[in-house]
Amino acid sequence: METNFVIKNLFKVIIIIILFFDCSKASTISGLELTNIIEDWLQNQGKPANISILKELKYPKCEKSKLLINDISGNSKLIKVNCIGENPWQFIVRNKIDKNRKKVKAKIDKHQVFALKKTKYKGSIILEDDLITFSKKNDRRNIFITDKSDIIGKKLKKSVKNNVALKFNNLEEDWMIEKNAIVTLVNNKKFVTIKEEGIALNDANFMEKVRVKNLKSGKIIMGYAENKKKVIINPKQF
Repeated sequence: METNFVIKNLFKVIIIIILFFDCSKASTISGLELTNIIEDWLQNQGKPANISILKELKYPKCEKSKLLINDISGNSKLIKVNCIGENPWQFIVRNKIDKNRKKVKAKIDKHQVFALKKTKYKGSIILEDDLITFSKKNDRRNIFITDKSDIIGKKLKKSVKNNVALKFNNLEEDWMIEKNAIVTLVNNKKFVTIKEEGIALNDANFMEKVRVKNLKSGKIIMGYAENKKKVIINPKQF
C-alpha cells in the first residue's frame, strides 16, 4: 500500500514538473526570436542588420503589439527593444554594421539628349545638321528632349547657346494656325456658305478661338480653327 502511495505521488510530481516546464517555455521569448524580430524590423526600414543575442537568453513573452523597437543612435547602430506588456522589460542591443561595407550608390538613369553645335538665335529653324547628342541624367526640374523628331524643323522661341541640352520650352509650339497666316473664313448659313479671305491675329490649335481680320472689309471676326487654312466663323460676330 505504502509503495503504491509513493508511486502515485511521484507520478503527480513528474506531471506537475512537465506542465510547469511547458508553461514556462510558452511564456518566454528567446534570444533567437528577438534577433529575428529586430533584424526584420531593420530590413523593413531599409537598413543593414547584424544583431547578435544569445540564443539561450529568455525574456517574458511579449505580444508584438506591445513590443516597441527604436533606433536610439540615429544611424541604426544602437537598437532599443521595449516590452510594455504585463511583465515589462527593455534592453539595448548593438547592430554590428561592417565599417568596410561598400556604400551602394543609387543608380542614376541617363538619357541621350540633344544640343546645338553652334549658338542659334530666336526664330531660327533647327535642322538635323545643327544637332549633337550627349548623355545627361534625369532632372525633375527640366524636361529635356530625347527624340530628335520633336526638334527638327521647329523654330527657337529664344536664342540658345551651343552644347546646352534642348528643352521643350526652347521651341515654339506647333500651331495649326499661326499668327499672320492667310486663312479662309467660312460662314455657313441656312441656304448659303460665304467664304472670305482673312489674316489670323493669333495662334490657335484645332477648334480653338482665333481672331481673323477680313481682308476686304477690315472687320475683325471671331472663329474656330478647323484646319491650317480654314476658320469657321462664330455666328456672334464683332
